[in-house]
Amino acid sequence: MRKRNDSGQAFIEFALCLSIFLVLLMGTIEFGFMFSTKVTLQNAVRQAGRYAITGQCVGGVGSCTESRYNSIISVIESASDGLINSNNVCVVSITCSNISGGCPVQSGGAGGPGDLITITITYPYHFLTGPISRFFKSGYTITVGGSFTNEMFPPSQS
Repeated sequence: MRKRNDSGQAFIEFALCLSIFLVLLMGTIEFGFMFSTKVTLQNAVRQAGRYAITGQCVGGVGSCTESRYNSIISVIESASDGLINSNNVCVVSITCSNISGGCPVQSGGAGGPGDLITITITYPYHFLTGPISRFFKSGYTITVGGSFTNEMFPPSQS
């Protein structure tokens, strides 16, 4: 019997299996980062909603140094662990539905007492690992949001 020349077969099989394993591993790590980003942004929306429903604004009650809208944006920025700031291109929208208070203009769309406000964050997520980012050339958009009903705070706070 002649001896077969298969000395490189194991190396080729190992290289193929390793490349598939590494792509799966990087995909799992990337999914973890993306999930963490989404949970962080959802927490920022929740914290901003909790702040918004009370009718507060930066500077204290009654003597605001910023509008309620800008105050809510500040809470979102501080609760987002650096994901949202003035340097990135995410979209933060606060909309008001007129239920009882009339969505006063001076509040910047943050609503009056009893109004329903919706806070939405649209964040462009860019993948960190090379092989995974090749599948998503334009990135991925994470959208989180929540709706909150304002408490019956004094209208002077709006």
